[in-house]
Amino acid sequence: MKIAAHSSAGRKFMDDIIAHWEAKGHEVFYEHGANPELTRTCDLTYMDWLDNNFYCLFNGPGGDNNAPGWKSYPKKGPIAVRAIDIDIWMGRHRDQRIWNYMDYMIVISPFYQRMIQAEGNPPKGKLHLIRPGVNLEKFTFRKKDNEYKIALVTGNMWEAKATYEAIRLLALLRKQTKHDWTLHIRGDFIPPEWHRAAHDHLLEVLGVKDKVSVYSAVGEMNNWYEDKDYILVTSYKEAFSYAAGEGMAKGLKPILNNFFGAEEIWSKEYLYTNWDDVIKMFQESIESEKYRQYIEKHYSLERMLKAYDELLGS
Repeated sequence: MKIAAHSSAGRKFMDDIIAHWEAKGHEVFYEHGANPELTRTCDLTYMDWLDNNFYCLFNGPGGDNNAPGWKSYPKKGPIAVRAIDIDIWMGRHRDQRIWNYMDYMIVISPFYQRMIQAEGNPPKGKLHLIRPGVNLEKFTFRKKDNEYKIALVTGNMWEAKATYEAIRLLALLRKQTKHDWTLHIRGDFIPPEWHRAAHDHLLEVLGVKDKVSVYSAVGEMNNWYEDKDYILVTSYKEAFSYAAGEGMAKGLKPILNNFFGAEEIWSKEYLYTNWDDVIKMFQESIESEKYRQYIEKHYSLERMLKAYDELLGS
């Protein structure tokens, strides 16, 4: 089978899927942007995000789907789109015309499945929930507890990731427990520049300037997690949180904000709703094997890939 794969986020979220297809003998053509020629000649077109890549194909040669005689680019096989998060909030699923062109829309959380079902009225058989899978082979089980090192993985450090809350939490932990807690943020500052100024100011006024480290690049995440004890997710919204899943695969204790939809993704014992909850969770024992077993049971990569093969005939 020839498969066209596209993602405006690079291969970040689809690398394991592509590797799986190639291992099965399929010929995969990955391009960052949509390529109508690949869609015309490949047996399957798969893309992450319901974004400009899909609309390039949907709008057709004229580039304006409101123009008289508008027609989408031709396709040889089905088109499958994994709508993940921000792209769903853009509301494109409400356009009934896209469902006529798209063959499958995959979502990764029940919250977004319900949202699209209610707002988009997708035809039967086109909307599918396939929960994410974590590649456990990429994460070796950590050797020992260091007790007071907290990991926070954000990618870009913007408001939805709530990094300022993590810093305030660190200061509160240090004050209430008298332990030498440190916060390690894997993330990148993004414009506007006040983000960095606000971050630096908060460290200064809370007195934790030398207790917070920000890492722009860390190489293999498996190595970076090795001396950490907790994976903290303070985000106001997540579709899943690969940071939580990968941290747990390593054996880190999950401390996760109860964002909307979280209770259908993660066990309630890993979720906090207020500062009293979270302070208590940090002082409870670490059960590293339990966290990795949770990922093995609920979010293995093998389970996800099997679901993809069954749906897409790959």
